[in-house]
Amino acid sequence: MKILLIGNPNVGKSVLFNRLTGMDVISSNYPGTTIDYTKGYFNIQGERAELIDVPGIYSLKAASKAEEIAVQMLKDGDVFISVIDATNLERGLNLTLQLIKQEKPLLVALNLFDETKHKGISIDVEKLEQVLGVPCIPTSALSGEGIKELVLKIPDARVSDFVFDNSQRWNEVGKIISTVQEIKSKNYTFSEMLRDASIKPLTGIPLLILVLLLTFTLIRFIGEGLIGFVFEPFFEKVWSPVMLELSELLGQSGLLHD
Repeated sequence: MKILLIGNPNVGKSVLFNRLTGMDVISSNYPGTTIDYTKGYFNIQGERAELIDVPGIYSLKAASKAEEIAVQMLKDGDVFISVIDATNLERGLNLTLQLIKQEKPLLVALNLFDETKHKGISIDVEKLEQVLGVPCIPTSALSGEGIKELVLKIPDARVSDFVFDNSQRWNEVGKIISTVQEIKSKNYTFSEMLRDASIKPLTGIPLLILVLLLTFTLIRFIGEGLIGFVFEPFFEKVWSPVMLELSELLGQSGLLHD
């Protein structure tokens, strides 16, 4: 089985690819071009499947060489995974509807789904599945949420029965958005800000250093406190007197004293 990861640029597609394939990856150029792509392998229900990270595209109407190659690659795919930025559902759905017209088994990965909460975006995933006629799985490639569910749903990928006029595609996207998405104002909580900061390299590394310093300081404080307030008083007021008394009882010399 050959599975294609398809999506707009910067939707976390490559991170999702790495989550699914791990280290079993091959990078190469598309035949006759300098356009590179990545493929890897992973197991689905005990069977080995090939996964291809298709170059990012906005439309199946190629506007560049990379997009032209990406469109050509679709012909060889057995299953499509449309990777959508859940915080920008409109743009992702435009490409997904174009993939539906290819009439191949499809499922949708609503990536960056954790970010929707921060932006006050609510997506009715079940209703979106009903409209598109294909499985839709919320994922977060960065944290790993939803990856297992995505793999389990791949065998359920199917050809969509959603019928629409391709010339009215943007109108259809607007209708879907109004049906499945609701936007409200949302403020970050402190725990959410801390969680997000911890998984980003720019802020995560300083946070790690800070945690290590605090841990070292705490251990040192506790250790010095135990020594100063517990162990030293115990040895001076309990252990030493007891040992001196025991020494006197046993005598100042002899086998038992030694």
